[in-house]
Amino acid sequence: MRWMETVALGIFVFELTGSPFWVAVVGFLRMIPMLLLGPTIGLISDRVDRKILMVTTLGTLSVVYVFMALLVISGRIELWHICIGATLAGVMWATDFPVRRAMIGDAVGQDRISTAIGIDMASSNFSRVVGPLGAGAFLATLGVEAAYITGAVLFAIGSMLAFSLPQVQHVRKPTGNSGGYFANLSEGLKHVKADQIIVVTLIITIVMNIFGFPYQHMVPVIGSETLKVGPLLIGVLLATEGLGATTGSLVIALKARPGGFTKIYSIGSVLFLLAILAFSLAPSFWMALPILLIGGFSMSGFATMQSIIVITSTPTEIRGRVLGVLAASIGTGPIGALLVGGLAVWWGASNAVTAIAIVGLGLTIISLLIWPSYLRGVVNMRTAKSDIRD
Repeated sequence: MRWMETVALGIFVFELTGSPFWVAVVGFLRMIPMLLLGPTIGLISDRVDRKILMVTTLGTLSVVYVFMALLVISGRIELWHICIGATLAGVMWATDFPVRRAMIGDAVGQDRISTAIGIDMASSNFSRVVGPLGAGAFLATLGVEAAYITGAVLFAIGSMLAFSLPQVQHVRKPTGNSGGYFANLSEGLKHVKADQIIVVTLIITIVMNIFGFPYQHMVPVIGSETLKVGPLLIGVLLATEGLGATTGSLVIALKARPGGFTKIYSIGSVLFLLAILAFSLAPSFWMALPILLIGGFSMSGFATMQSIIVITSTPTEIRGRVLGVLAASIGTGPIGALLVGGLAVWWGASNAVTAIAIVGLGLTIISLLIWPSYLRGVVNMRTAKSDIRD
């Protein structure tokens, strides 16, 4: 549903305003809660029942989408309604990331974490095939209200499924900082600072989310203005990227080994940025399709390894906090959304994507040159072995 909304709102807002900047603003509002709330939610997920957090998050999303659907059906929907709905959805998704990934780690243990996260990413990426296709079909036929109604139903089902999950207790060991919120949050940040592999992983994460992934907000604009296609084929574009990402995640789930985690992460990041650059220069829909397929495959290396590297480098008792820091790093995406939206107003959407891809590629390569040992890095296996014994 997240990917269906990304495409549906991008197309709908562009049709409503004719402005790529407002498309980017809505994307900004969907992502800014991840930056502002990520560490806080990660800390909360270490202190309370993660299952209840997941149930509440999905149930709240369902209610939000019911209200949005009613506004569209009644003909009262305005841009500010969309902005508020996107922000509320962003708060819920900021909760989903650290909670769900930490729950996966709780359930499977360190020895199976790479396979588990790989399968999780494959299922998530497969939704990137179905979601954009559904969005394009709805916008071309029934309208944006169909996307909101679908979201309300799916999130209600998801909340019930989460409620039915067996209880898996996560470890709450005393960590020496039991004095309060800031002391506990500080401990997670100290662990991040002390681990060079996590530091470099977070730096590349920030670069990718500011200069890489914001290109997705411009796909509806590029599809309409440059490639001259309608909503359905715009959905096909992003679905093709999702197909590549699904395939890549499955390959990683089967083949990845700890000694190669950082190499897969680095190479995937570089190739994804190259694919974005090539997409921005593609003159036709049929040339853009294979480029996004390759881009999705490459992106899976980044997206899958990102959580695996952090989880396997972090003690269980502070995992939610460190994943919250990762969520905040991912949450820098709103900066990129506004950046690409502003550039699109001045230079056009295709040129804006070209610019951010070049900058992102340069910063990623510079980071890898500064820390060349990262490519040879091995995640903290002492932590992994300790958790397995626990």
